[in-house]
Amino acid sequence: MTLEKREGCLIITSLPVEQMALLTLGLALGEEARTVLGALLAGEKVYLREEALEYKRYARTAPQGVYVRFTALERELREMGLIKLRKGCDPR
Repeated sequence: MTLEKREGCLIITSLPVEQMALLTLGLALGEEARTVLGALLAGEKVYLREEALEYKRYARTAPQGVYVRFTALERELREMGLIKLRKGCDPR
């Protein structure tokens, strides 16, 4: 996972499938995940760039059940408070 801090907000710029799954479980196994969970718990805005989601690169090759599961995980991230940014969008 890679993060970018900009003017009081946190932006997830890369989110591998393993870390996506762990984040939805509230497991912070690395510094970046701890930063994201800490920001969410503190009520800060955390943005997720749409192109950051690794699982979307497998839309054509992944079995439907696997892809649907990751779509559900993405929905869980939004329910946790992550705000999805469209491609090229700036949160400011």
